Parts: sequence; structure tokens; C-alpha cells
Amino acid sequence: MFQRFKNFRKLRKWYVVKLKLVDARLYFVSIFVGLLTGLVAVPYHYCLYYFFNLRSEFFASRPEWYWHISLFLFFWAVLIFVSWLVMKMPLITGGGIPQTRAAINGRITYKHPFIELVSKFFGGILSVSAGLSLGREGPSVQIGSYVGCLVARWTRILRGERKQLLAAGAGAGLAAAFAAPLASSLLVIESIERFDAPKTAITTLLAGVVAGAVASMVFPVNSYHLIQVAEPGFSFGIQVKYFLLLAVIISVCGKLYSMMMVSFKRVYATVKSSVYMKMFYLLLVAYIISFMQVNLTGGGEQFLLEQAQSGSHAPIMWVTAMMLLHFGFSVICVSSGLPGGSFIPTLVTGGLLGQIVGLLGVEYGVIEPE
Repeated sequence: MFQRFKNFRKLRKWYVVKLKLVDARLYFVSIFVGLLTGLVAVPYHYCLYYFFNLRSEFFASRPEWYWHISLFLFFWAVLIFVSWLVMKMPLITGGGIPQTRAAINGRITYKHPFIELVSKFFGGILSVSAGLSLGREGPSVQIGSYVGCLVARWTRILRGERKQLLAAGAGAGLAAAFAAPLASSLLVIESIERFDAPKTAITTLLAGVVAGAVASMVFPVNSYHLIQVAEPGFSFGIQVKYFLLLAVIISVCGKLYSMMMVSFKRVYATVKSSVYMKMFYLLLVAYIISFMQVNLTGGGEQFLLEQAQSGSHAPIMWVTAMMLLHFGFSVICVSSGLPGGSFIPTLVTGGLLGQIVGLLGVEYGVIEPE
């Protein structure tokens, strides 16, 4: 009897050691997932900035009219090609976060992850480079989940731990997009994974830290760090009152934004025009906005940063008009289903709304311009 108990204890210790080795292997593989995701998502981020700067320089140089016709036709062909990719591979449509959530929860399966990863990578770059108001965060998340899926196949990870690598890749993609590993890990656990398993939290954080480090090496200066912020000269109670008021305004407008986005997607799907004409009208709007304010295209992040750094004396009506223009343009672009997220456009709309509230406070003497 004593010998059986002794053997049971040895067997139990062996199982504990084996489980720890399996966990250690998973954590090591998640670090590898973070590295690979960073090496893919960071070039994606860099290409978006590079081609945006090329477009900005082109419009700033005021070329002859025939160059505009050539560029317009080129972008039209590009958008038609991306639409064809989306038709062939429906999983690369939009931002990709719903698809990533479905893949992690087992509702869908990535049958051709490498081909879809390449298509998402180039489709997102081409769509945003054409001037459409789309973000980089959703595609970065889905690219990371594709990397996690590929690594899970290569390393023959346990089937039950596959979703940990998918979640780790998703978090790493978001960390590479914004160089914020902790925030990306929390977002994945809260919005995508939706359960607080310690193993998922650890793998996501490890992958996010590695991908964030890769992003920090390529982009050592975060543009948002350049924004100068003054400390409000109010008491804590008054500050809370104003920030709660701002939160209510943003919440109401955010709900309207979501409702309009869903409604317009349905309307867009019912339009009987061909894909060629839909892409033509979409590009035409993007091109007209580029003539007016090129920084509003490509997601509008540069316009928001410009306003944050030097927009304390901007006319309220002008900022409101730019916000509404960007809002409508973003709704149309996201509804098209082309590869690209909605987070950056939403961030820009919310930021400009905050600027309008601030400018109203300045006009009525509630706060100082700083």
C-alpha cells in the first residue's frame, strides 16, 4: 500500500513537471509569435506612412492635370484589384477583429493563413494608400492572428493551446501598430478573448512586449508624445464635472456613429452599381478631399495630430465641418468592406469632437486656450 502511494506521488510529480514544461514551451513559442508579428506588422505600419507621405508630397507639388488623371486611373485599378481579392478571400474584409475573434473562439478556421496574410497585408496598404479613410489596427490584429495560426501549425502545438497563440498574435499585432504592449494585451483579453485565463494573459503580454520592442526600434518617437498638454487650473471636482460632460457627449456621438456605420453597410450592400463604379465613386470622394485637405485622407490621423499641436485657435465652424466631412467619408470607406480598420477613423472623429468642445469652452471663457 505504501509503495503504491509512493508511486502515485512520483507519477503526480512527473505530470506537474510535464505540464510546466508544456507551459514553458508555449510561452517560448508566444515570444517567437511576437517577434514574427512585429517583423510583419511594423513594415505594414511603415509602408502606410511612407505611401501617405508620397501622396501628400504629390498633392503639395501641384502637378499638371494629366498627372492627376494618371494617378486617379492607377488608384482606380488598385481598388478594383483589392475588391477582387476580398471577393476571393472574404475573411480579409474590413478590419479583421471580428474574424480574429471568431477564429480564436473556434467558429471559423483559417484554411489558407499564409495566402490570406499576404492578401491582407498588401490589400490594406493599397486601400489606405489610395486615400481611403481606413485604419491600421484591425489589419495588424488579424495579421498577428495569421502569424499565430502559422506558428501553431509549424510547431505542432497542442490543439487546446492553439487559441492562446492566436490571441498572442492578435495582441502582438496591436502592440506593433501602437507600440503599447500592455494596452494591447488588455484589449485582446477584454474584447477578443473575453476570458481572463492567466495562460492567455501571459502569452499575449509576452508576444506584445516583443512586438512592441520591434515597433519601438523602427519608430523610436511616438507622434502622440509630441503633443504639449497643459494642466487645467481647476479643482479636482470641477475637472471631474467637465470630463463627465465630455464623456456623455462622446458616448452619445459614438452610439450615433455605430448606428450609422451599421445602417450604411446595409445600404451599401443594396446599391446595384457594379464594383467598378462603387470604387470609382469612392476614389472620387477621396481625391476631392485630397485637394481640399490631404491630411484628412488615409485615416485622418495626421490631421488630428496637426490640430492637437497647433489647433487651439482654429475656427469652430471649420473644425466642425472637417469633422463631419471625415465622419461621412469614414463611414463610406468602412462600409465598402475593403481591408482596413475603423479604429483610427473613429479616434480622429472623437478627437476632433473633443477639440470642438474645448474650443467652445475657450470661446465662453470656461478654459484657457492652452
